[in-house]
Amino acid sequence: MRRLAVACVVSLLCLLVIVPTLAAMWFVRSLDTSMRTDGGTTAELTPATSPDGTFYALVLGSDNRGNERYGRADSIMLVRVAPQDRQVDVVSIPRDMQVSIDGSDQPQKINAAYAQGGAALMVDTVSRFAGVPISHVAEVGFDGLTGLVDRLGGITVDVPQSFSGGNGGVALQAGRQTLNGKQALGFVRERYQVRGGDFSRAQAQRIVLTALVGKAFEQPVNELPGLIRDLAANLVTDMTVQDMVKLGLRFRGGAPRLTTAGCPSYSFSQDGVSYVGVEYAEWQDMMRRVDAGMGPNGQGDIPSEQQDDTLLGAASNAMSPKDYAGLVDQSLNSGDVLGAQ
Repeated sequence: MRRLAVACVVSLLCLLVIVPTLAAMWFVRSLDTSMRTDGGTTAELTPATSPDGTFYALVLGSDNRGNERYGRADSIMLVRVAPQDRQVDVVSIPRDMQVSIDGSDQPQKINAAYAQGGAALMVDTVSRFAGVPISHVAEVGFDGLTGLVDRLGGITVDVPQSFSGGNGGVALQAGRQTLNGKQALGFVRERYQVRGGDFSRAQAQRIVLTALVGKAFEQPVNELPGLIRDLAANLVTDMTVQDMVKLGLRFRGGAPRLTTAGCPSYSFSQDGVSYVGVEYAEWQDMMRRVDAGMGPNGQGDIPSEQQDDTLLGAASNAMSPKDYAGLVDQSLNSGDVLGAQ
């Protein structure tokens, strides 16, 4: 089965809910060996130094089918975690974003970094694109959404637009409804029968993620061991379970405030290849708001600390056109999705 955007949903959920209410350390220690990245990836990470514990993490979903060492990152999420404020901000970066990888002068799709150098090269590439240090990374090698949603008894979401004959034969009507695992998987995979294509698929992923986090935090303690085992089976990360325990304890008492958005972007073609281009000014504004703790869609004035930081959201390795206004108007873009961000 193809490994699609669902991988990121499972991975981020692991980071947020794997340990908030665990009391038995012997249980979580047994999970450590399956949740570690290699040394090369760890070397690319920047230790978190913020006094309040805020850090950025990269969450990746791979479509590796066994014929490549790493596969390609089918889903890419940059996550800002602010425990002191009980806030988590998630920004999707399109997998076809046109960038330079590892200093090359040839344009490539950003997800190719994963195929070329695994999570380590993805960390470097996304860090340059977003202009922020990345302290942790999480990877998922297969989709586990169906069983997870069913274990939770379904999730309630607001589907932005109706579609039929979709991925896996799933058909959904627009509106608020409870999805089972198969329906949720079809929702986050669909891109052909919806208005925004890949942009809508990334939006669906964020909608499902928000619902999953909320539902997971509602689970009684006796349901957690089975849930945790399911999550851990899908997760590879630099964080030890003890690290997660400490982080989870800072979020105890309920789900964090979760905000989500997609990188402002548009589709275009170059030399017969389809790419996604970044809207430079809008992306920089979004990342400055995220870094200031305002959320990606926050309103109001950006603090001078972030406003004066020329690296935040600078997309220094992007290779898409600098003069993009006309291209955005003429093409499918991130503003074409319906409903929630």
